[in-house]
Amino acid sequence: MPDTQMLLNAIDAQASMSYGSDNDNGELARQRALALDSFQGKNIEPATKGTSQVVDWTIFETAQFILPSLTRIFAAGDDVVEFEPVGKEDEDVAKQESQVLNHLVTQKNNWFLTCLVWFQDALITKNAYCMAEMEEKLITETERYESQSEEQVTLLLEDDLEITGQEQRDDPNDPGLLIDPANGQPIDPNDQETTVGAMALYALSGQEPERQFKQIFDVEVRRVEPKKQLRFTVLPPENCRISQDTPDFTLNDCPYFEYFTDITLSDLRKLGYDVDDDIASRDSSFDDSLESNARDEILGTERSDTDNPVDPSMRMVRARTVWIQFDYDEDGIAELQKVVVVADKILEKNGEPVIESASRIPVASLVPFINTHRHIGISVADLTFDIQRIKTKFLRSGLNSLDLATNPRHAASKKVNLDDLLVSRSGAIVQVDTQLPDVAGHVVPLQTQNTFPDAQQGLAYMDTVVESRVGVTKQFQGIDASANNDHDRIGQLSSMAAQRVEQIARIFGNGVENLFSIAHELVIKSGHQMEAIKLRGEWVDIDPTQWRTGRDMRVVAPFAAGNKDSLLNRLMILRGIHSEAAAAGHPMVQQDDSYELALEISKAADLMGTKYFTDPATVEPPPPPPDHTETALQIENKKVDNEADDEARQSEFDVNKLASDEAIKKYGIDVNAQTTITVAQINAGKTLDAERLKADLRDEPIKLGNDAIKATGDAVTNLQGRLEDSIDKLSDAVKETKKLATAPIKIVRENGKIIGKEVAGQFVPLEDG
Repeated sequence: MPDTQMLLNAIDAQASMSYGSDNDNGELARQRALALDSFQGKNIEPATKGTSQVVDWTIFETAQFILPSLTRIFAAGDDVVEFEPVGKEDEDVAKQESQVLNHLVTQKNNWFLTCLVWFQDALITKNAYCMAEMEEKLITETERYESQSEEQVTLLLEDDLEITGQEQRDDPNDPGLLIDPANGQPIDPNDQETTVGAMALYALSGQEPERQFKQIFDVEVRRVEPKKQLRFTVLPPENCRISQDTPDFTLNDCPYFEYFTDITLSDLRKLGYDVDDDIASRDSSFDDSLESNARDEILGTERSDTDNPVDPSMRMVRARTVWIQFDYDEDGIAELQKVVVVADKILEKNGEPVIESASRIPVASLVPFINTHRHIGISVADLTFDIQRIKTKFLRSGLNSLDLATNPRHAASKKVNLDDLLVSRSGAIVQVDTQLPDVAGHVVPLQTQNTFPDAQQGLAYMDTVVESRVGVTKQFQGIDASANNDHDRIGQLSSMAAQRVEQIARIFGNGVENLFSIAHELVIKSGHQMEAIKLRGEWVDIDPTQWRTGRDMRVVAPFAAGNKDSLLNRLMILRGIHSEAAAAGHPMVQQDDSYELALEISKAADLMGTKYFTDPATVEPPPPPPDHTETALQIENKKVDNEADDEARQSEFDVNKLASDEAIKKYGIDVNAQTTITVAQINAGKTLDAERLKADLRDEPIKLGNDAIKATGDAVTNLQGRLEDSIDKLSDAVKETKKLATAPIKIVRENGKIIGKEVAGQFVPLEDG
């Protein structure tokens, strides 16, 4: 196993030769402390007692003029960076990565406050550092539950809770079960016989009846849950040590970076480290730095003594998080290692020192002005510190001269009472010990020239120096009301100032890209599982395992440099071009293009575009209209199909007509035969009835009489009429049948199948023939 002591020795060697250490005689710390004091307007160069002690605030004003523009550029919307797809098939995944990462950074963290602190550090203290980490903590929560039944306590324990305390008592709402004195067992309330016997025994013994009550519990439980969260921490520059071999202001090729902080033993244990109560708390580098003292003195605070607190877990120690290039596996190649050191010991987990291989230092660096080929940059305070000193001198001299001009010194003879002369109030009397008439000659005011107007001119000149160095002008900030008529000059100055601040923003954009790249890699490598999160009002399933490491990205925040009105005007020009192209039907403007332009206009107006516009990709397209166009082949095929259908229908019609003719012919023969038979039967009936009638008349002429003969004749006539009506109806039925048989037949189809036929307007189903 490699020797950890060699690693500790390498760390100490690198720390002693890094920026922020004592090897530069504290020059960097002195400059930073001076910048912090000047930024807060501290009187670092007191004037002679009795004169003006006013201090100019040029450094504060310059930084605060630039800072709002920078925060509005990078923290005004939901989208800060955008990932570039590798291929056409990768566009959806890249878009999802952009949305998720922007959501984690801007919504799950206080991104505005992070930018504000990070950017202000850079403007004042040269370099600023922001660390991204996937924080994993054991969150301990203590909860108390009262009046819980045994079943409820069992359910609580199923949630992996640890009971740290409990109290048990009888349930006051339970009537209880009577105890049988004979066997000491509870009696069933429904067992009346046993209950009566037990009560009798209690009465004979003179004892109070004993009862068994349900038990309830007051429990205190502890819940320990691991919590994983992407977190950003702006590191105080005075707490960072960076190798002097770092080639530029970024940390991409930095061989050594250290960040130290004061932390309690309890917080270290929450991070999973094994820490003893007696671990050394301080080392020789634990003394507060000049920068730290400057911050504390500004706030009027003092550090409390946390070396020996009452609670040992709250004892403060200095933890050094170190990234160092070191050949720990002894393969001849130095790799980037991460360790946490307290005093002279590498912290351990489960009894083993925690030495982790790292792909990069998860810290992004910013500088407002680059010092080429060196890591330490140039701050706004560096550029304006001498101006603040000069303006402070002008202010003090101008105010002193104004004070002397309005309240001058006096020359007085020895005859003047000096006590009266020192009283400076209206109408005051000065006693003079003399009899001479020229009393005024004993008190002569000394004339002092008022140089305050000259001081004002000097201050105005120094403002122009600030403009030329940093680019910040009053016109750029819109605070010079007297220059409102000079629109051209204001526009030029605003544009020049915007370009200078835009340059700072572009340098900061590099650091922002690095920070998001680090966060992207942390999300991929932290074991994130597929989950659903709400993005822009919609729930989206994300799967970080499908993301790509090392994907290219770009900052999508527009570099408006505080001049968003100009940006908005340019976007509106593009909107006009879009409208004209869309009206002309030109393909260079599509629906997605118009949506993206609308979002950019919303950003420039400091509005949330997704609140006012709907992403076309989330809208289901309408169903396509039916296609009525037919190709020549389709028309020819349709014509052939129609001709085949006509031939089939004609053949079917011929078959049906032949069958109908045969049926009509057969039906006609049957009807004629039946008619002949019926007529013969009727005629035969008439003859038979006549003969019977003649016989009856011949045999019984007297019995019937003339009335009977008449009635019989009427009956015969009535019968003959009914027979004639039947013959007429039968003839009509034959004609109708013949008409139906000779009527044209129309084939009836449904879904391409023959289901019947239509004859003379009447439908005949297929199953009915």
